[in-house]
Formats: sequence, C-alpha cells, structure tokens
Amino acid sequence: MTTIAIVDNDRFALPMLARTIGRALPGARILWTESTGSAAVHRCLVGGVTAVPDVLVMDMSLTDMDGAEACRRIREASARPAVLAITSYAPDHYRRAAADAGAQGLIGKDVSPRELVDAIRLVATDTPMEGFRTAADAHGALSATARRNAGLSARERQVLELYARNLGTEEIADELGIRPSTVFVVLRRARLKLGASSRAEAIRLFLGDGRR
Repeated sequence: MTTIAIVDNDRFALPMLARTIGRALPGARILWTESTGSAAVHRCLVGGVTAVPDVLVMDMSLTDMDGAEACRRIREASARPAVLAITSYAPDHYRRAAADAGAQGLIGKDVSPRELVDAIRLVATDTPMEGFRTAADAHGALSATARRNAGLSARERQVLELYARNLGTEEIADELGIRPSTVFVVLRRARLKLGASSRAEAIRLFLGDGRR
C-alpha cells in the first residue's frame, strides 16, 4: 500500500485533491494533509516513522514558506519521503527550484487524475522525473551542503545568497543597510570558512552542486 501526504495552502482544494488521489489510486492511503510547509516539515521530521509517507505531494506556493524551502528542509535531514511538487503555475516556473530542493518530480495542478497518479507511482518507485535526482542522491548532496554551511553566520549566508541572485556589491550593501566595504569583509570571512579561493567558488559551495 502506497501512503501519501498532501500539502496545499488552499483549504478548499486540499480535500478535493485528496479525494481525487484516493479515487484514482486504489489501494493508496492518504496518511495526512496539511496547509502549511512548517506543519509538513514537522510531520516528516518529528512525527515519527509512521507519520512519514511514501510520497509527499507538495504545493510550491505556500503561505508560511515556499514549497521549495519546505522540501529542502525535509531533504537535508532525510531521504524519505519521495516528494512530488505540484504547482498552479506553468511547471517551468518552479522546475529548477523544485529539483534543487531535492524533489523527485514536478507537475501542474491542471493535469488529469491519470497523469497525477502516474507521477505519484513513478516517484514512489524511486524513479525521478527527467532533470530530478533520486531522493537518496538529493539527500546526500543537500545534507553535505548543510554541513559545509553550518559554520556560516546569518550575515554571511545573506551576502552569499544575494550574490547568488546576481546582485552587485553596492546593491547588497543597500539591501542590508551596510557599507560596501563591510560586504567585502563578510564575503572574505565566508570564503575562508568555506575554503573557497574566489567569490564564484564560495557561491557554488554555499548553494551546493546542482542547486543552480
């Protein structure tokens, strides 16, 4: 029996999605549903082994945190569950973010029940969609990145993230309310901690292989 959990911030769409999956996938069991990413993360990481589904269907647009962040937090800590991301936007809008966060696939909410079930069955067998990694491979990469970044301060993380978004030093200084010279000092500390010889290498190490 395949166990499934669903996260969707639309409280009206959530029970409808659960019914659709339940009817289209005989033998599957909906383990739980949640409307926030934080609740889903708690269920998967703190709720105990019986709370972890085989497949987590994760909406990419959540109110408390986006689906990619929720997926990343789960995947950094564990190779379970397999994550199938869903979105009401064009899938290409979130494809890279979902893959970088450790999901095993992404589909649009407008697919047919058959296509939804086929996608669930695929990731449930540890088979990622094209452009995605297996849960185990994603967990290995993301957990290694998390360990490497553990020594970075909050400010160092902010600066690296803003550089990764292609902001210039002056723009970062304005964004954080600090001097450009301070941005350089923070970057230098981050580089030393990561063992990076350049800003580009520091950003690559901070994001982790395959995240951008």
